[in-house]
Amino acid sequence: MLARAARRKLRRDAFRSPTQLAEQLTLPWLCPAQMRWAASVGPATTTTTTTHDARRPRHGALSPRHETRSLATQADVQHAHTPAMAFDGLLQPWGSRSAQSPRMARLESWDPATPLILREPMDPPTTPSRFGIGGDPIELYQNLHACLRVGRMDRATAIIQRLTIMYSTTASEVVEAHNAYLQTLFELARQDPEAYSMDTIEEWYDSHMVRKAIEPNAGTFVTLLRASMSLLEGSKRHRSLHKYLAMAEARCGSDVMDAINYSEDFDDHEWDALIRAQPDRFQEPPVLEPSADTLHPIEMSTPLGTQALIDTGILPNPAHSVKEVPQKGEGLIALKNALAVFDQTTRVPFPHEMEGSQDEKERAFAYMRQLQLEQDATEAAINRWKIEDEKLQELGIHGVLKTKPIQALMWQWYSALLPRIQKEYARVQQVLSAPNPQNKSDERHIYGPYLEMCKPEKMAAITVSRMIQGVAVGRSDHTNDLKISQLSGLLAEDIRNQAISDAKEKLVSARKKQRKQARRAMLDSLSLQPQGAKPEEKPTTKTTDFPLDSFLRSEMPTAIKTRIGALLIEHFLQAAMVTVTVEDPKSGKTLTNTQAAFHHHVGFANGKRTGWIAPHQEIVNKLMQEPTHSVQSVQLPMVFEPKPWTAFDEGGYYTTSQAVVRLKNHDQSQRAYAHSAIENGDMEKMLTGLDVLSKVPWQINKDVFEVMVQAWNSGEGIGAMVGEKAGPTLPEEPPQDASASQKTAWRRAIADYENTRAGLHSQRCYQNFQLETARAFVKEKKLYFPHSVDFRGRAYPIPPVLNHMGSDFARCLLRFANGKELGTVGLQWLKVHLANLYGFDKASLYEREQFAMDNLYEIYDSATNPLNGRRWWTKAEDPWQCLACCIELKNALESPDPTRFVSRLPVHQDGTCNGLQHYAALGGDTAGASQVNLEPSDRPQDIYTGVADLVRSMVADDAAKGHRLATMLKDKISRKVVKRTVMTNVYGVTFIGAKNQVEDELRSFFQREDETTEIWLAASYIAGKIFLALGKIFNGAQEIQYWLGECGERISTSVSADQIRRLRDHLDGNKKAYETKYKNPKSVSKSLEKKLVKDMEAFKTPIIWTTPLKMPVVQPYRKMATHVVKTKLQEIVVSRSQGNAAIDKRKQLQAFPPNFIHSLDATHMILSALKCNEMGIDFAAVHDSFWTHAADVPNLNIILRDAFVRMHSEDIMGRLAAEFAARYSGSMHKALLKPASDAAKKILVWRAAQCGDGEDGRLARKTHREAPFDELALEAQRQDLLNSEDPEKREQGLKMVTPTSIWLANQDSSAIASYRLARMGESKNTAGPKLDEVKEMLLTAEASHVTEELEASGALANDVFEADLIAAEEEMEDEGALSKQEKRKAKTGGASQTVAVWLPLTFPPVPKKGDWDVSRLRESQYFFS
Repeated sequence: MLARAARRKLRRDAFRSPTQLAEQLTLPWLCPAQMRWAASVGPATTTTTTTHDARRPRHGALSPRHETRSLATQADVQHAHTPAMAFDGLLQPWGSRSAQSPRMARLESWDPATPLILREPMDPPTTPSRFGIGGDPIELYQNLHACLRVGRMDRATAIIQRLTIMYSTTASEVVEAHNAYLQTLFELARQDPEAYSMDTIEEWYDSHMVRKAIEPNAGTFVTLLRASMSLLEGSKRHRSLHKYLAMAEARCGSDVMDAINYSEDFDDHEWDALIRAQPDRFQEPPVLEPSADTLHPIEMSTPLGTQALIDTGILPNPAHSVKEVPQKGEGLIALKNALAVFDQTTRVPFPHEMEGSQDEKERAFAYMRQLQLEQDATEAAINRWKIEDEKLQELGIHGVLKTKPIQALMWQWYSALLPRIQKEYARVQQVLSAPNPQNKSDERHIYGPYLEMCKPEKMAAITVSRMIQGVAVGRSDHTNDLKISQLSGLLAEDIRNQAISDAKEKLVSARKKQRKQARRAMLDSLSLQPQGAKPEEKPTTKTTDFPLDSFLRSEMPTAIKTRIGALLIEHFLQAAMVTVTVEDPKSGKTLTNTQAAFHHHVGFANGKRTGWIAPHQEIVNKLMQEPTHSVQSVQLPMVFEPKPWTAFDEGGYYTTSQAVVRLKNHDQSQRAYAHSAIENGDMEKMLTGLDVLSKVPWQINKDVFEVMVQAWNSGEGIGAMVGEKAGPTLPEEPPQDASASQKTAWRRAIADYENTRAGLHSQRCYQNFQLETARAFVKEKKLYFPHSVDFRGRAYPIPPVLNHMGSDFARCLLRFANGKELGTVGLQWLKVHLANLYGFDKASLYEREQFAMDNLYEIYDSATNPLNGRRWWTKAEDPWQCLACCIELKNALESPDPTRFVSRLPVHQDGTCNGLQHYAALGGDTAGASQVNLEPSDRPQDIYTGVADLVRSMVADDAAKGHRLATMLKDKISRKVVKRTVMTNVYGVTFIGAKNQVEDELRSFFQREDETTEIWLAASYIAGKIFLALGKIFNGAQEIQYWLGECGERISTSVSADQIRRLRDHLDGNKKAYETKYKNPKSVSKSLEKKLVKDMEAFKTPIIWTTPLKMPVVQPYRKMATHVVKTKLQEIVVSRSQGNAAIDKRKQLQAFPPNFIHSLDATHMILSALKCNEMGIDFAAVHDSFWTHAADVPNLNIILRDAFVRMHSEDIMGRLAAEFAARYSGSMHKALLKPASDAAKKILVWRAAQCGDGEDGRLARKTHREAPFDELALEAQRQDLLNSEDPEKREQGLKMVTPTSIWLANQDSSAIASYRLARMGESKNTAGPKLDEVKEMLLTAEASHVTEELEASGALANDVFEADLIAAEEEMEDEGALSKQEKRKAKTGGASQTVAVWLPLTFPPVPKKGDWDVSRLRESQYFFS
């Protein structure tokens, strides 16, 4: 009956079969009017609902019918004979909300021969710690920053003195430190004119800068000029202004004067006074109007506030509201008290009196609420904890755990913790204010200034919140114990972010950035004389030093974070108590006992002794069962559009600081490259792409949320939802007379039981946390997820708990806030999407749509009675998302016109093993392209099935030959067995990893304990066959993988030109300890010299490349130095990241190919996002799964194809090779030669002659197989002579013989013994002879290329005499044959049997690309589907 009733409401064609609609689907190309509703954007509902309808006619004469035309084709929802549409033919859909320039979505070319290169820094000097002041320059800067923020001026002065001693007076770092001090003095003088005055500032400037010959810069004079304007009046003010202006021009020149006049640090009134004080340079500026500078950042409920929001880009577009859905279910009762900041009637008043439209008022209101949410989230959480506890006090409930909600317990803990922190805070102030010999060793000197940055009340609240949040979120292994070393760092980072938020630094910085461009234009028009060169926005040199940016300066040192975090954890453990009630099983009486809520214990993790914080089991149980609102206070979803990214740490949230690039291991190199690239404007497209992802508005899907709450409250587990009583059965204990093996098996089963139980507990806690986050935002009309990227360029939402990148449990809770009418094609894509979510995704699109039609009764039942009906949706692959789609499809079909239904459900377009798609395109593999749906096909291809079929065929062939393992496995090779290995192969899975993956899948066939050896052998056998099959399918891709691996191996064993220069200078007696900006000691001690030599000889060159969108990628894998931090809680070993530390060669090599592919798929995603934004399409991404409205899927499909074609139509590999050649020019790498090669023999002879000793021949060979670093210096000398303009020196260089020159004269591709394959994790050459052919081809081509270059330059390398080589060979024969063990090592290519030599860091020619044409992708229907 339900289906029949529904049919009566529908348009007749809504239920037509896919084949009946075939002809209609091709009509848009002939009759555009037929698809007029395909991509409309607003609901046709009541007048109280604001629709998103921004229809813009392309021509005034066009009728509304023609205005609504939109692209409505793609994939196989159209006939195969429909011609593919060129990308330029993509039509603008309704409701374009973007004013983005089309340039953003273009892939612009750039010169790879001039990449961004930052000079790797030398180890800096350090200064001993005294009263907590010491360390390296960065630590001193961070200490200075903390002291200035809390007003510790005496301590700041001492730090500046240390920096002055450490640096040369001309170093910019010294000037910046003095400027920061002057700026703080000025701010203190404005706050307290009696304590600080202009005289104080001038006296400090004179005594610390002028007398010490520290040259001021523009920043110095800006502060002095601002102080003159603010602290002086009348003639004194006039004289002071002219004095410092004259001084700046006389001492620093016109460049500094321009920098002063363009400075954004002046507010509008100060800048007006500055320009009027220079009548000889500028005309009189116009009368100053009131500006937003006079407003408090959140006082926006005025006309001036409106204008300020518009001026800062906060009000670019109108917004729309969404009609609320009535709330149901017991789980929503507590929603009214979830977050007070979301209550529109309190805290933030609605700006009724503000001039402007209702939409503008609502946007201003949302902006104010967002600021309030960021700034007052901690205080709001404290108040809610207190309210919960007061309610219980009124009811007479005191301290009983089972009756107290978690929020009331948090208030108790907070109340007990606060006095402890206040006492510590007071003690810190006492120690820092009165340093003396008695407290000289007090650790408060070290961490005190950082602790003072945050108020005790907020520190206590953050500690309580972070501890509960840590338990609720759990760990990656799904247990609730918290690792102290990680928890302490996170806790200190929260406190740092809170301090930044309190200081409102980001708001001030945002206003400054808005001034710069306007002032330049104004001064150009007011200038009375030719202006000098303006400050350059981009660096003029190719190679620059690491920048010391504001983000790094404001960081806390890792050791300080650990100390502060451990201190707060220690106090929390002492303060947090719970009262537990239990029933005595004998007497039946109720017993109460006060216990610690958390306890500290030590265990082992990965073989290392590790400290943990474990919650009381009752706390874990409460977090599983009760609402957890008010726990998370930072990094929530936003209620206003995130701030656009403009700098490394400027964007996303408005008051808290976040890095746009997530730094792995706090790598300084990646931070420096990203900061420099952003400053140069290279990452403009990347930042804009992040803004596009961030500004997509979302909503909580109320319908699904209500069902989830109902299921959750019932304790039932559905899909990924962990049931309240879910868990394994406790294994039965064996009898006393059981055998030892039975008892061992029982103990193992008990361990598995405990791990599984703890994991389920942790998962349920985390899911409770996700539901409560959704509960807090369920009434919001719009939510936003600010995004950042990892070091490879892959985008991630910053809010960690609830976002669209979560599991099925989280994704189902979210939908787009903007709605779009389905149209005919959108309705079809909604049906296809449902089939995909159910797991029916390997069929054609027609068949998938038919799947939805065939299961229409089940869809209606699922949507109408999700928990009390047939529960068809629970059997889906993604059940909760399937339920959301069922509800959406039912609502659409029940509407009067389904094609006019306004849909907000994201429809996914997923790639087919996206990494292999990129490899196939890079290698031009026709077979591979076909397997991953790059080639047109009438059905979707499945690479996993293709590989399984090939492996099955190879195993059958072996079985026919009598192979034992093949005979056993010939019927056991399925798609599932090969899938994980195929999926992860492109991302660098090792042979051992592949074997383990296959072993997991084969385990069901091997049940007995005595078959362990069999499964290992079987897994190894199948893993080898999988690699062999991939090599056959992806021929060109394999060559690309080898080339990437060969380049990575050479880079990871290289030393830079700068290292070689320093090494040569050191051997020549010019022993320079530090860089020129530091004061070098007159003599170098033996210990320092040993450290310098070790630093110069370390492999420190990471693999760096630039993505097609000009984002520099620096692999952050270095050997981390460890540092033991002693705290009262325990000794904590923390890793210390250094920008110039030695690299981890194994990780650099293993990670390079997969990271390179990741950077390409990130580029594809950002390009697609930019084009979607230009076309007014809402776009979200989960790496290689792209989401949009159902009506926009056809347009999205064309955009995805075009972005991929544009990327791979360029010579990506050729550009990478050119960049490597430029970036690593002058570097040399250590190569290994086979000892039997002519070059190796001649090098051994040369080394023996250089030593001139009488060693035994065999011992000499062993001794001379290594390549000492002295040979690097010798080769550098030879190169200098060859490059000299003096003919005599050039001739001298031609006569020099070095191991490098010997190799260049005797190049032989077969002589190189490469261990790249072993380092990539392949224990044997699983790809067969094909890989050897590829290697031979590449190395031969490289050798020919190098020889041609040398012959052309006339610098053909010199060689050893042939007679010496003959003598050496005779000597080797006289010594007799090698032992059997030595022969075996030589045959297998053991490292001890090779000869090392330093070679110029060159790279093999890029493998020739196959003949597959990437433009054919435009005709592929299943590229993304």
